[in-house]
Amino acid sequence: MLALFLGLVIHAGPAVAEGTVRPPDAPPAASYSLGVIPFYGPEKIWALYSPFVDYLNRTSGVSWELKLYHNHESLIEDLCSGRLSIALLGPAPLGRAKKKCSVDPLIVALGPDRKPFYRSILLTGDFSVRSLSDLKGKPVAFFKNSTASHVLPAKMLRDAGLRPDQVRPVFFESQGSIMDALQRGEVSAGGVKEALYKRFKKSRLRVLKSSDPLPNFAFCALPSLDARAKKTFSGLLLALSPHANKKDRELMRHWDDEIRNGFIKPPGTYLRDVEQVNRYYEEMAHENK
Repeated sequence: MLALFLGLVIHAGPAVAEGTVRPPDAPPAASYSLGVIPFYGPEKIWALYSPFVDYLNRTSGVSWELKLYHNHESLIEDLCSGRLSIALLGPAPLGRAKKKCSVDPLIVALGPDRKPFYRSILLTGDFSVRSLSDLKGKPVAFFKNSTASHVLPAKMLRDAGLRPDQVRPVFFESQGSIMDALQRGEVSAGGVKEALYKRFKKSRLRVLKSSDPLPNFAFCALPSLDARAKKTFSGLLLALSPHANKKDRELMRHWDDEIRNGFIKPPGTYLRDVEQVNRYYEEMAHENK
């Protein structure tokens, strides 16, 4: 049923619910849209991020809509054209969007350790694979252009001495699809974000390699987006303290793992680290020409 909505704006709630207090510095009544880089399929993004958008509708004083995307390129195009107000981006797509249209990170998500980092990991369920070098000639799963599922796994393979033509790449439409393929034994290895793997720790999958810490996901917008909208959005989320406040923790318990641990303003090195990931992406793209 949800497939009927794909590519359309999905309304997540009213502009101002009865009893909602309108923040004094809220932007003029308007409709804003939010997108999430599709690390999962659209149905799962809808399920995980609808509660978050509902919260924005209850507290921001304006209307927010959730938009679903099949791929990175269409989301970045909408963000850069102004058809999408704010997007949650990983470092690789943020690097591309920054280069394309100068988007800015507004706030950065924290991990369970309260740090603004996450990791990419290469997993295997193939008992014949004990190291990265054992993947030569074998099928490896990627989610095209994803930081955790393509850019960093490709770099880890390259650092282990494996050229792109020495493995058999198999591309999937989401990280969830990669996990399914790994568990069914359809591929010998695959790259995913660490938070996703932790949900499957009781499975037979093993970690072959983990990346260095990567700059975490950030909510981003064009510089031209209404300043009050950006201030209201960021202020609402920066005020949440799930580690210290039981009410906030209960509220965010139903949100996606990527955004349930709180937020900070971008650290001083954040964009520099994003640019480094973008260089990895450009190197990978050049090798695959």
